[in-house]
Amino acid sequence: MYAEYHLGICFSYHCMIKFSTSILHNTDVKTMSGDDKICLNVDYNEILKAQNDSSVLIIDVREKEEIDETGKLPGSIHIPMGDVANTLSSLSEKDFKERFKKEKPSKNTKIILSCRSGKRSGMVQEEIRKLGYENAYNYVGGWLDWESNQKV
Repeated sequence: MYAEYHLGICFSYHCMIKFSTSILHNTDVKTMSGDDKICLNVDYNEILKAQNDSSVLIIDVREKEEIDETGKLPGSIHIPMGDVANTLSSLSEKDFKERFKKEKPSKNTKIILSCRSGKRSGMVQEEIRKLGYENAYNYVGGWLDWESNQKV
């Protein structure tokens, strides 16, 4: 196995998926051998911090029916999974602010994506990273994790 360390993040290259924890952001970094795909993940504690940080944009990507049933993740805006890339690409800053009451994210803004369990938000993360949003993070566990931590 070969490992590199950059800014406290270990990138492991092996035929299996390897996990490590970033010292800087308390996030998990996952890489796959032969693939330059990097997934940045956050957990419940990171979501709690982000909810009090106006520089972070949290996007709940679940469908409207799911939001109607449970409510959205506190501090988040709701953009359905299929609309996120188009909304970020084509909505003007003014229209974004009017619609979501938050500033439109720049390519450098930290964006945390959430869904029910973290799978759909992971797909959206990959999609918007391709658009240049390199600070896109996935809330692994999503609403299910949030809800279970709220009951504790």
